[in-house]
Amino acid sequence: MQGDAPPTLRGEAGALTARWLLFHAQEQGFFSYAVLEKQAWESVLLERGVVGGGVSETPHSTPAGRRWVPDDGAVEGRIGAGQARASQMVRARYGLDSAGAMLVVALRYASDVAPEPAAARAGRGLPPLPLPVPGKSVATIGRFARGNWYGEIGARLAACAAATAKQMAAAGMPFFPPKRWQRFSNSRFPEKALAVAAGLGTIGRNGLLITEAPCSGDASSAVLLGLLLLPFDIETASIPPRRPPMLPLSRCGNCRRCIDACPTKALHFGPQPTFERERCVQHYSSRVGALPALIETSWQDQLYGCDLCLEACPYFRPDAEARTDRGMIGGALDAESIAGMDDGQLRALLKGTSLDQKWIEPGALRRNATLALRKPKEPRGAQ
Repeated sequence: MQGDAPPTLRGEAGALTARWLLFHAQEQGFFSYAVLEKQAWESVLLERGVVGGGVSETPHSTPAGRRWVPDDGAVEGRIGAGQARASQMVRARYGLDSAGAMLVVALRYASDVAPEPAAARAGRGLPPLPLPVPGKSVATIGRFARGNWYGEIGARLAACAAATAKQMAAAGMPFFPPKRWQRFSNSRFPEKALAVAAGLGTIGRNGLLITEAPCSGDASSAVLLGLLLLPFDIETASIPPRRPPMLPLSRCGNCRRCIDACPTKALHFGPQPTFERERCVQHYSSRVGALPALIETSWQDQLYGCDLCLEACPYFRPDAEARTDRGMIGGALDAESIAGMDDGQLRALLKGTSLDQKWIEPGALRRNATLALRKPKEPRGAQ
């Protein structure tokens, strides 16, 4: 069933609401942010060929609220038989037809996160983390996953929604309960394409977003993206001007550091970012089964996440001041302990972390830890 078209805020009401949204995004510490009217974000979805907005049909509850995560990672450009029917089902399920404007944000994460103390975890009914022990092998976690930055984005977007809704009500505008403002992060929306359309930055040679701060012009690729889908639209004329979309590789020039850093040669030098997913270590880190020989021989000590192409980028500038108290597992765990856990133990251990996703298979993590047992015993990049 199609949803009703969302109301549109025009004139002063729209301008005030857009400014409030951007103010609260800045207040919540987002590195970059912009508002897209409905026509703009729907145009991106159409161009990318994303079914029904590309949203997975699997809801996943987190402490930050309800969001939708992919079955196999972010997927863009998925077109196939039955697309039209699937699109209508998903649009109806998530009310995309009645959704309005979109706030697009980028959060710069810290280079490392201290693991949550055992006592704090025990207070929440969670087992202690099997932290590295000198002389034993470690399983390393990517910097973006050492704290639950996705949950952090959701919580900060919820705060933006609540504060903006309160101001709208105080100004006599229609009241839209914050629970109707849908939040997404690590979703099947084409988040990078939406960020580019919103003027947040450009795609680098490694296929990831290099984001620019709105005022200072500082740039960083150490960011994760989030979306706040509003229950009302805002007319284009009322939205503060956005920076025009930047072409891919606008900041890369002839740099090839990420290409040279990739052990499996998943990246290629060319006029456009070129990425072979089947040659990427990260692509396999959440999937069970035997690994291709190239991937297995190139595997280092990763439990989840590969930062090699990111860390090689001159724009990889994490935020030393960034903080989160969500899902703190730190940079490495004891590989032998992880390799010996069953599915239930791993699910309990990783509850509430960025690895607490239905599409991350416990069997894949055990395999990854087993591979890490063959590698040097000191964690890579854990400092």
